[in-house]
Amino acid sequence: MAKDRSTEALELSEEILRNFELNEIPTQNIVLKCLRLARLTNDTEGITWLRHEAHGFDRDSQGNLTTEAWESIKKSGRYFYVEDTDKKTQQPKKVQRSFTHTIAVLEASMASLKAQMAVSYDPNISLPENTNYFLTQRAVQGNNAQRNAISQNVAEYSKRIETVKSRLYDYVSNINYELKFGEITEDIFSRKRKFVDNKLKDISPKSIQKFVSVYENLKSSNNEDWANAVHTCRRIIKEVADVLYPPSDELITLPSGKKIKVGEEQYINRLIQYIESKSDSGSFKAIVGSNLEFIGNRLDGIHNAANKGTHTEVTLEEAERYIIYTYLLIGDILSL
Repeated sequence: MAKDRSTEALELSEEILRNFELNEIPTQNIVLKCLRLARLTNDTEGITWLRHEAHGFDRDSQGNLTTEAWESIKKSGRYFYVEDTDKKTQQPKKVQRSFTHTIAVLEASMASLKAQMAVSYDPNISLPENTNYFLTQRAVQGNNAQRNAISQNVAEYSKRIETVKSRLYDYVSNINYELKFGEITEDIFSRKRKFVDNKLKDISPKSIQKFVSVYENLKSSNNEDWANAVHTCRRIIKEVADVLYPPSDELITLPSGKKIKVGEEQYINRLIQYIESKSDSGSFKAIVGSNLEFIGNRLDGIHNAANKGTHTEVTLEEAERYIIYTYLLIGDILSL
């Protein structure tokens, strides 16, 4: 069975972090894995950035870095500042510069420098006692200047490579945490959904069918279908109210003396009355407590969202949010 994208992305992020921490593969290979991770998570900005890191930074017809390339350079920390030598002022202006070699080139250069360092040693020599002083000094000095120059280059290339690697590591680490948190959240909601579905099967089987319809509407790219999904949530809540507290023509007198209707369309009032009737139970104190107004506000919010779905446009994000609210609300009520 094929893995879903989030599962594959989580596994890939774990693999990349291990590659970093155990230094298992060259960084240029890790960059390509990071690019794959960005594609799996639909991170368009990350794709542009990592494409530059993998294949080079784009330039315009004049040879200047493009705006996108500069954004990628900043994201990688590839910039530094130098004094502008063209302007003779009392206070020299700092100008921004960057290094644009790909990681593959940087690592190849580093390997070359280390190879040069390995052969840049001073051979054992023996000079006669009467050897010219200047020749003696030159022989003693040997390849010291060359080694110093190579060491400075190695230090500079190491700094550049580590700068980019740290940005890549942070990027993958952040995605890893986001995916893990999303997995935990999804697992929590899945448990709540399973509980609600099992309860609804006993008291209102038709509500299960309506939730299936809700999910189908969410897959659509049409905002009218998203509005229908929210409207269906209202009908689901009403069906639950019809089972738990059937409509009545009689008015209910509240402790304040106010009378309220609990008829066919007053399903919010009916659900609140049902919750109130459970106020002596231990589960009521644990789940709802005395904050009955909060439950009422949630019911009103979903009711208003359903009305909004009837008359105005609803975004996919709004539809998803109210569907989650519906599940959580019904779960709380059915737990009483």
